[in-house]
Amino acid sequence: MSAASKAARTGRRVTRRSMTGLVWQTGLAVLVAGFLLPSASLAAGADCRGASLLPGLAADGKLAAVEAEAAKTVNGEGRFWRIEAPGSDAGAPPSHLLGTMHLGDARVLALPEVVASAFEASDGLVLETTDVLDQTKMAAALFADPTLTTLPDGKTLGDYLGPEDEAALAAKLSAKGVPLQAVERLQPWFLSSGFMLPACLKDASGGMPLVLDTSLAKRAEAAGRPVAGLETALEQLSVMAALPIKDQMDGFVALMAAEDRLGDIFETMIELYLGEHVATIMPAIEAAVPDGGMLVGGGEGYAAFEAKLITERNLRMAERLEPHLKEGGAFVAVGALHLPGTSGLVALLRQRGYRVTRVPAPVTASVPASGEAPEAATDDPRKAAATPAPPPETMPGLTPGAGGGDDAGDTKK
Repeated sequence: MSAASKAARTGRRVTRRSMTGLVWQTGLAVLVAGFLLPSASLAAGADCRGASLLPGLAADGKLAAVEAEAAKTVNGEGRFWRIEAPGSDAGAPPSHLLGTMHLGDARVLALPEVVASAFEASDGLVLETTDVLDQTKMAAALFADPTLTTLPDGKTLGDYLGPEDEAALAAKLSAKGVPLQAVERLQPWFLSSGFMLPACLKDASGGMPLVLDTSLAKRAEAAGRPVAGLETALEQLSVMAALPIKDQMDGFVALMAAEDRLGDIFETMIELYLGEHVATIMPAIEAAVPDGGMLVGGGEGYAAFEAKLITERNLRMAERLEPHLKEGGAFVAVGALHLPGTSGLVALLRQRGYRVTRVPAPVTASVPASGEAPEAATDDPRKAAATPAPPPETMPGLTPGAGGGDDAGDTKK
C-alpha cells in the first residue's frame, strides 16, 4: 500500500466534509470542472440517478443513530425561510432565503409553488457569487494567482502520490480524456472538483453549467430583476487553497476510491434535500460509506479549515446580506449547508435582530424528467405553510421536525 493510501486511511476524516462542501457550499466543483474536463462531460443529458443509501442504513439499524446526530443541529430541518427586518425597517417587505444544492438534477431545479411564488414576487436575486454567471470572470479568478491552483516549488502530484495511486489517477484521467501530464501540477482540491461531478450535469446557454443557482439567475435576468453576489470567486478560491497540501491529497486519494459510489451518494443527498432534512445529509453519507472520501469528518487540521470554509464565510455573507434585507424583497439563494447550526445563516441573522421563520417547502412526487425545463411544483402554498412535508417512504426513520427541534413557528432562537 502506498504512503498516500496509508495517510488516507488514517487522515481522510480531515478533508471529507471539505470535499463534499465543494458541491454544497460553493458550487466551485461545477465551475472548475469546466476547465479540467472535456465539455461533453458537462453536457451529458442522461438521467444519472443512483440508488439511495437510506434503505440500507435502515436495514442495518444505523438510521436511528444518524437521526440522533442530525437532531443535535439547530435549524437542521428546512431549506426555505422568510426574513423580516427588525425595528425601523419592519415596514420593508419580507425577503426569503433558499438553501440550494449546486446540481442540475431536474428534481432540484423544480421549485415548489411556495418557493416559486416568493421568487416571482421578489425585487432581486442574491447569490453566493455572480462570477459563476460569467466564464470570463471565472477564468480570470482561476488563473489570476497561480498559487491558488498549482502546487508549490515545481512539485507535481507524483511527489505526493505513491506509484499505485499515481497509476490509478492516470487511468481515471485517461478514461475522461485528460492526460495526467496536463494536470500534474494542479493542487489536489482543484483536481478533485473534476471527480465530484455527476454525469447528469449539463451546460446552459453560453456554456454555463446549469445548476439551481444559475437557473434562478437566468430566470431573474429574463424578468429584468437585478442579480447580486455576496462573494467573489477569488474569495472562494482562496478558501479552498488554504487547506494544507497533505490534507488535500489525503482527501483526494480517498475520493478516487469512492468515485464509483458518487451516483448513490448524490442520490441520497438529493433525497434528503428534497425532504428538507438538511442536517441529516452528512451523517447519513458518513454512516453509509465510512471508507469514502465524500463524508463528514473531523480530525487534526479540519477545525481550522472548517472555520474558513463555513464559519468565516457565513459571517461575511450575513454582513453583506444586510443592505439587501433592510431594503426588503430580496430572494437569497446560497448552499443549503450554510443555513443550519449555531454559526449558520439562520442563527446569525436572528442574532442581528431579523425575524427568520421557516416556510416548509415540500415537493410533489411528480418531477420533470432529466433534461426537461423545470416547472413549479403544484402543492397548495397555504397548506405547505402550515404542514411540513412528510418524509419519503424510503426514509422510514425520518420524521418532520427532527434536527435541533426547529419548527415553522420558531423565529428567535
